[in-house]
Amino acid sequence: MYNDLRIKDNNDMNIEYEAFMQQVIDNTKKIFNQNGEPTRGGWSKSALFEYNRENHPAENKITENDCYFISNGEMAFYLSIEITGSDLTLKLILADYKTGEIVKDSISKRMLLDQLKLPTGETMGEFSYTDKKIALTVTNTIDGKYLKCDFIDFGNIKNLFVKLFIKNNKGESMNMLSAFEGDKQSFYFKRFVDTYTASGVVRFGGFDYNLTDENSLIYYAKFRYLFPRRKRFQMLGGCAAIGGHKLSINLASKAGSNRGGSENSYFVDNKLIKIGRTKVSGDDKDLLNIWEFSSTDDSLDLTFTPIEVNGSALACKCDKMTIVFGRLNGFLETEEFRINLKNKVFHMIFTTL
Repeated sequence: MYNDLRIKDNNDMNIEYEAFMQQVIDNTKKIFNQNGEPTRGGWSKSALFEYNRENHPAENKITENDCYFISNGEMAFYLSIEITGSDLTLKLILADYKTGEIVKDSISKRMLLDQLKLPTGETMGEFSYTDKKIALTVTNTIDGKYLKCDFIDFGNIKNLFVKLFIKNNKGESMNMLSAFEGDKQSFYFKRFVDTYTASGVVRFGGFDYNLTDENSLIYYAKFRYLFPRRKRFQMLGGCAAIGGHKLSINLASKAGSNRGGSENSYFVDNKLIKIGRTKVSGDDKDLLNIWEFSSTDDSLDLTFTPIEVNGSALACKCDKMTIVFGRLNGFLETEEFRINLKNKVFHMIFTTL
């Protein structure tokens, strides 16, 4: 039976993870040691990594990237705020699943006199940027985030207006750190959170997409990294409502050393389930290409089929990133439950980090 989540035993969703899969972090851990070198990699299901960028000898070379995926099941709004030194890049994408319309726009600026930084924490601080086209503000509070955006002639089509309160709810998250063997400066840190809900509106032209705590599907992804060289990166992500439960998926290609564990994971009702070694097949040169995902322990088997609109994929390229929306079929399974998916909308991201 599809489109459901079946609990096999009882309502206890806690999973014991196999030790061979990862190095679990149980206590607060600084990302860099006193010499500015990344500490040993690993992962945790809460925000235990302390991002002490001031210890890094080349902090102006570090890329900081905050990404928001916000959906109400009918549309998806994607926002990326990326800063490397004095370079700022904003990427905004709006996709309507019903009409097959997808609109994007981006801003790239070198902030020589007024350098911007993303807040270090998620419960305080603010990011704000304004120019002739866009006014964007993300304000962090203990209860959540206030996101407001006014974008004139978004995609050279219509004005975009976003006003949301992104509420912070209790739950687990995926936090991981990878170092690079033989390189004392390079690192990759990622935090993936699916516990948020949103209330407010995304307005494009005169049409409103309304969001409530009940219908919103959200994830927040936080990247901090410095690579020895440019790297191709791909990710299967997204959220779906299945039988009264929320499912979020984060499957990504290897970015650094995975000896401490990869970032591959999914969430059911804000509970994290780590995924072991995963086999992936697909071709990002063809945006209509079907992607297959399977695990070596047979706990995962997924097929991602891009949504086709007038002979083309529901996709767009925004700056260096390409996002493709598609339908996910297959299953995810543990000893406690099995999730069957049929035609649930998720997305794949292809970019260069």
